[in-house]
Amino acid sequence: MADWTTRDFTVAEAADMAGLHRATLDVIIHRARDLEVLFSEKRKSRRWFSPRDIAVLRIGYELERAGRDWATALAQAFEHLGQPPPSDALLIIPIMSVSARSGRIVTGLADLVPTASMAVVPIGSIVADIIAACETLKEAPVVAIPK
Repeated sequence: MADWTTRDFTVAEAADMAGLHRATLDVIIHRARDLEVLFSEKRKSRRWFSPRDIAVLRIGYELERAGRDWATALAQAFEHLGQPPPSDALLIIPIMSVSARSGRIVTGLADLVPTASMAVVPIGSIVADIIAACETLKEAPVVAIPK
């Protein structure tokens, strides 16, 4: 498995693995430039991403679509992705919550007892897909293109 926190992937690779259009990722980066430490590293003029960063961006994107602002969405995604979750995990977050620490990860529907409106994100399957894409990219042969 690719190291969860090693930042080896370019912006274009991160966008592709997160299932986002490159322009959408550029907008996210611009809107959340004060939070960039949560999802990328800048070396010289290039930005680099880890599998965790890519997952934070994707889960943050899903939470933003569910009504969160970018700062809250990225903070909540970061908070719940310290380690890769099991592939059947769901991220359950109360709709009205604005705390980065709100929500919980569940792995069985028996754990889910809603007491209010909730946003449900299939965090486990999203992360599993990202890790698989990272592995595929890491295993691909590098080909030099002659000038």
